[in-house]
Amino acid sequence: MIDADPHIIIIGNGVINQVINLLESYSHPLIVSDRQVYSRYGVRLDELLGTKDRWVMVDEYVIGETPINEDTDIIVGFGGGRSIDTAKLLARDNNLEWIAMPTAASHDGIASDVASVTHNGYRYSERCKSPMAVVGDLSIIAEAPAILRHAGIGDIISKMSSLAEWKLGHDEKDEPFDREIFEFMSDALNSVIQDDSLETLIRAQINSGKAMSAFGSSRPCSGTEHAISHAMDREQYSLHGIQVAFATPLCVYYLHQSGYSEYRAEDVIALLKAKSIPHTMDMIGLNMETMIDNIHHALKIMRRRNRYSVLDYLNVQDSDLIRTISGLGY
Repeated sequence: MIDADPHIIIIGNGVINQVINLLESYSHPLIVSDRQVYSRYGVRLDELLGTKDRWVMVDEYVIGETPINEDTDIIVGFGGGRSIDTAKLLARDNNLEWIAMPTAASHDGIASDVASVTHNGYRYSERCKSPMAVVGDLSIIAEAPAILRHAGIGDIISKMSSLAEWKLGHDEKDEPFDREIFEFMSDALNSVIQDDSLETLIRAQINSGKAMSAFGSSRPCSGTEHAISHAMDREQYSLHGIQVAFATPLCVYYLHQSGYSEYRAEDVIALLKAKSIPHTMDMIGLNMETMIDNIHHALKIMRRRNRYSVLDYLNVQDSDLIRTISGLGY
């Protein structure tokens, strides 16, 4: 078992009520959320925690500028990805502990020490710290739109690519590697392939965050497929988990060709179809020209981060990319 925060994980129906036990040692929690979540659950949480007028809405937050009350002694992120990321940033900037209370299973940042930040149309990562606890109320998470769950599954499926490429980068370019974390994340991936129930998915996402925190970077969970998604972010195509899943078959195709992936691209595509995750350019709103441009941009991101891409390893040219993309039914 990886020794990394969060060490307290509470998952189940109705467990939102248990957050009060985690806050026994704190007097003035601050809740970070969005207006939709607040309108639905705000009164309930205020009655439970006594947090009336102690909320920050993510649409009001400005990194490094949003003040909090001087007596605030802990941050609670209650909502989706933006709420969780904002809670991380506020906790970091004010040297406070924080608790993650996700309302959707849409990404693997629930328990990670990295926040995703958008600036001038580009998305980048800010190092923060992991939550002291995760409280995942399945009865609340189950009410989120289905597309968010599909994105969460997609984010885990993308580890079919990132894990294999991590091993490639280690073997060919001596990138830092940890066998225990590799096996830990492989188990998380396999758990969701075999059973994508909400609890299994949430636990896999938490373990993904723990793996990144323990390793000190996102490399175990992020490879060329994630870089392609970041390139796609320039035009805001879809949710992060949908985009990384979309890019995974292409990367797995070349990783299998290189002898690093036990999976075939066809296996990934079949899995995406079975999970109702977009897997063609038409479904996600791309054309071949833009797809190739996104791949070029992704390779720049990988090189800038000193991460070795399977596309560089095989010296894949545009003509081959076009043949492969077409052949895979993109």
